[in-house]
Amino acid sequence: MAETHDVDRMTALIRAYVALLVLLAGSVGALAVEIRIGSTMTVKPNSIWFQDEAMLTHWQKLRKSGNKAALNSYQEQKLHVRDAWQFLSSVDVKVLGYTPRTNQVSVETLSEGRMQGTHWVLDAGTLMQKRAR
Repeated sequence: MAETHDVDRMTALIRAYVALLVLLAGSVGALAVEIRIGSTMTVKPNSIWFQDEAMLTHWQKLRKSGNKAALNSYQEQKLHVRDAWQFLSSVDVKVLGYTPRTNQVSVETLSEGRMQGTHWVLDAGTLMQKRAR
């Protein structure tokens, strides 16, 4: 009788773990941002913005490599000579293009100010759904 009780407990525990894994897998997918051409989205604060795809690609490779010193050096160099920009606040943008293979998105700034209407290429991970105001 004790063995049957232990097997029932083990089965219930396994089912609970499986249910938890299913829930976690579903929630991770729900966190992904859907990027559609023409949609209005928000770029996270402190994101790095480029106007040149090759520079963004190089920056992404450095970031992916895990070499923080090389990434910081490249980033600071590009920011210093204004080949890249970093905005402290979130910025609303219109998505002009998206390349999932390279995880790059081209955007036009919508937020008011001197940068309104400018075109940029960004890492797609910097985008989030536009917040209701």
